[in-house]
Amino acid sequence: MTFSLSLNSEPSGLNRALAAASRTVETSMERLASGKKINSASDDVAGFAISERMTTQIKGLNKAVQNINDGISLAAAVQATTKEVINIAQRIRELTVQGLSETNSTSDKAKIQTEIGALIAEIGKIGESSTFNDRNYHRETMYAVQTGVNDGDMLHFHTNYIDPQALGSAIGSVNSYTTGSNATIKVGNSDWLNGAHKFAANDVIIFGKADPPNSAAGTTTYTVNVVLNNVDGSQTLTLGADLSTNDRENILSGNGAYALVVAGLEFPSGGGFTIIPSGGHKSLANLDITDPKKSLTALDTLDATIRSLSRSSANMGTIENRLQFSISNLLSVVESTEAARSSIVDTDFAVESALLAKGMVLQQSAAAMLTQSRAQPDLILSLLRGG
Repeated sequence: MTFSLSLNSEPSGLNRALAAASRTVETSMERLASGKKINSASDDVAGFAISERMTTQIKGLNKAVQNINDGISLAAAVQATTKEVINIAQRIRELTVQGLSETNSTSDKAKIQTEIGALIAEIGKIGESSTFNDRNYHRETMYAVQTGVNDGDMLHFHTNYIDPQALGSAIGSVNSYTTGSNATIKVGNSDWLNGAHKFAANDVIIFGKADPPNSAAGTTTYTVNVVLNNVDGSQTLTLGADLSTNDRENILSGNGAYALVVAGLEFPSGGGFTIIPSGGHKSLANLDITDPKKSLTALDTLDATIRSLSRSSANMGTIENRLQFSISNLLSVVESTEAARSSIVDTDFAVESALLAKGMVLQQSAAAMLTQSRAQPDLILSLLRGG
């Protein structure tokens, strides 16, 4: 039998085996403690990059859900105030039907008109004071909701503009126009078939564009000199001036251009002219059953007002439903993305527990073998001393 005595009697792979077993134990303990399979990029470079992209998406989607919930709250608030205005308009119509009857005395009509005036003022107050997060949503009517995680994932929409000066007044979509000292515009409105007001000579109009997010309002007013009623139901208006540069380039270009009456001109027999402000005779603001001329079309004004409010409320209901479906879709995407990320980064406790147990056995075994290996020189020396 032969023995060898060496200054380094440990087998070459023993320390390496102990180190590997220790790393396995440390890694398994870290994963079990954190619950994460990937605790740093070195654990899985590709998995780390993918999981971070998924985390970005999940955080963005959750914030988009919050944005949409805010949009739904706004839509609900708009519908609530619009419904109240519709109720008020219905009451005004009821009073108007009562007041137009000639069985009422002049004093009776004056009293009815007092209540009508108060209700019209209340509509104006609602339009001026209805706010959501410090924004007056019946005056600042263009909104955008970020509904996704990328640029352009936005829903643009309008709330309804509530002002007695605009309600009931003549309005029409601009289909075409010409320029020159007496510019012309061709306008149309399907609601004219229902008795809504059309444009008339001496109306003062302004242009706007309802095309979110490119909506805009003009600042130049024009007087209608001549009105031509076309066979197709549209009207061609000849204006008393050329179109402004802003109206040509920023308002009438693109989609959603419209014309709206903002005042009217009257020419008394004695000469000169007077301006009827606040939308002219056609507007809700100037409804007056005590004035024979204004009372002739009072019900047309109210009917157009109620139809307009009802359409806008229905439109907001459509927007709210669309946002509800958007939330449902986003939550489904979040759920599936979180599941996919979990399969990449989360610890499989069964697997890691088994690896930990295996690693601890190997670590203890390697440590025991290392101890045994280091004891061999002492054994050899004891044999030599015994000889």
